[in-house]
Amino acid sequence: MPDSGTFRILVAVETDATRYYGADASRPALLGATDAEQMLAHLAADLQALLPGISDCSLVAAGALFDQTQILRPGYPAFAALELAAKQSGADSSRPGLVSIAARDGAMPVSDLQPLDDIPLGLLQLLPVVIQGPSKLMETLTEAMEYRFLEEGQLSAHSAAWLQSAFDVSIQHARLMTLTDLSTLLRMQLDHFGFLSLWELLDAALSDPDKALTVTSAGGHPWEWKEGAAHTVFETFDYWAGEGGGARLPGSRLALAAGYADWTREFRQYLTTLAAHSVDVRLYLPGDDSPLAGSYFRECSETAADSHACAVTEHQFDDLGAIAITLVQDGLVENFYPVRPQGLNEVHALLRDRIPGGHAVAFPGTILYDETTRRLKPDADCEPGPP
Repeated sequence: MPDSGTFRILVAVETDATRYYGADASRPALLGATDAEQMLAHLAADLQALLPGISDCSLVAAGALFDQTQILRPGYPAFAALELAAKQSGADSSRPGLVSIAARDGAMPVSDLQPLDDIPLGLLQLLPVVIQGPSKLMETLTEAMEYRFLEEGQLSAHSAAWLQSAFDVSIQHARLMTLTDLSTLLRMQLDHFGFLSLWELLDAALSDPDKALTVTSAGGHPWEWKEGAAHTVFETFDYWAGEGGGARLPGSRLALAAGYADWTREFRQYLTTLAAHSVDVRLYLPGDDSPLAGSYFRECSETAADSHACAVTEHQFDDLGAIAITLVQDGLVENFYPVRPQGLNEVHALLRDRIPGGHAVAFPGTILYDETTRRLKPDADCEPGPP
């Protein structure tokens, strides 16, 4: 039996993302057995029209569309699942054929081929396809696809219309794409918005997970890729303003608040994007080698609270929502920082247990801090709570 090779490609479908949100929201449909077979037949016809040699190869695909954050993950689990499914089906990778994987009872038979319903979908939806064939032929086809898809990879109008109807999406554009094309597109998008270092971390996780990498964000924050995870330091406001990235900023009213809000916004963008791509992130405190555990961090503050201080002060800034929550209890001041998506809910639950009803909660709409000590402080415009 001749040696065989594989190559991973995508059908990139530009959709109307507004259909995924709102009162009448709907996500792309999953295809049953008959539609999944027809889908692959349409794709095979378009590929053969562009590259006739593909008729001597096998094509493997599932009847589902995925967001790019589910495709671009360490180990490329969607593609790995396609290859495993083809192997388990008994398909001969050295012989031409079509292997379609369909939904059963409204779900895909393999978890890695099930589109995640907790991902906010973007306009670009992706259909992964694995091409298998004789090694020498695959070498020739791989080179051709890397060069020709960009200029000639548009799907036929017939195939695009069929995909639109089958997946129940609105398609503006549909084209063939390699993983290199998709990675380049994401790199350009992140670079455009000032997140090139974020792309470098993601690329390390995808392409070279064993190589150590150190990058610095546009805001000056260091990140490392090592040991299969992205590592960085989390700075509380008190540390950031006194010793960290904001130490050289003036302490005048709002100067530090705006600066820490910018730091938090960038920090959260990194966390959110890496988490969406299933990249492990490990957070540390400055000078501490032990990673933070849990979804929030509790800081014992040196700030002194007077008798009129609010029991709870939620520090916010513009579109960021809660950045930190200051708790005053028995004369002690603690600051709580949500560092994971579920962190704010867990902090709120903790405060409900620790603070009896009747105490005032302040929402100053900004980050309150003492300009001299450069530390967070509670809102002082509250009456004392009940005894």
